[in-house]
Amino acid sequence: MIANIMGLTQYPQKGAPGVSLSELELIAGIGVRGDHHRGGDRQVSLLLAQAVDWMEAQPENGLCVGRFRENMRITGLPPETIQSGCILLIGDTVLQIAADSKYCFDRCRFYSQTELCPFSQGALFATVVQGGIVKIGDAVSVRA
Repeated sequence: MIANIMGLTQYPQKGAPGVSLSELELIAGIGVRGDHHRGGDRQVSLLLAQAVDWMEAQPENGLCVGRFRENMRITGLPPETIQSGCILLIGDTVLQIAADSKYCFDRCRFYSQTELCPFSQGALFATVVQGGIVKIGDAVSVRA
């Protein structure tokens, strides 16, 4: 299965809508150039397309849909291949997964104390190990 980037978004200001772009510049140790979320261990937010597909198939959205803001949407990457600490190679960039899922909101209709919903498992955070340009259509590969 081939995984690739299907969407890129920059969030220049807190609370403002994101800007869809054809490419993003990633800066090592910082995150997306011009994005207000940069820094810390959640420099880049990633969302797996199958998590979005699952949520859209539900009769009612969960709380994450309106709250999670991804910088990159990835198609074709099975969530079971992603673990905290693994490396993603995208274009000429290198990302390290800092968190292999986001926390669930206990007020969400999909919240369970025993298992994560597919949307939560598809929402990931990474740090930028090697910066560069990421473009829509770039291949994504995982290195343990």
